[in-house]
Amino acid sequence: MKISELAKSSGVNLETIRYYERLGLITPAKRDANGYRSFGQVQLDELHFIKACRAIGFSLDEIRELLALQANPENPCQIADTLAKQHLVQIDHQIEQCQQIKTLLERMVDCHAPDIDHCQVIEGIKKFGDS
Repeated sequence: MKISELAKSSGVNLETIRYYERLGLITPAKRDANGYRSFGQVQLDELHFIKACRAIGFSLDEIRELLALQANPENPCQIADTLAKQHLVQIDHQIEQCQQIKTLLERMVDCHAPDIDHCQVIEGIKKFGDS
């Protein structure tokens, strides 16, 4: 299939597919006699996996590691498990940061100050930027 068909089938932007191919995240396309790149089920499966990983929040380096693990079915699951645990720690940290931001925003909203000089929103953002 052509890259435009791969993009449509995978739900991944055409330029992103090219980027992933340059990074070596997906198997390089074969070249047809006319010079066009030809993609198949392998690349489609790789893109679905990468898309799922991105939705979960894995970095491209983490995805590269997960793809490399899959290349050898003899690899122990423990490696993938360790990677997922490390990612979970990052997610917990992000959740904590989001909770702090939520608390800050809850204190800032519904400001009825007469002017910007006394606005809770502006002052809250300034204080947040200083921390």
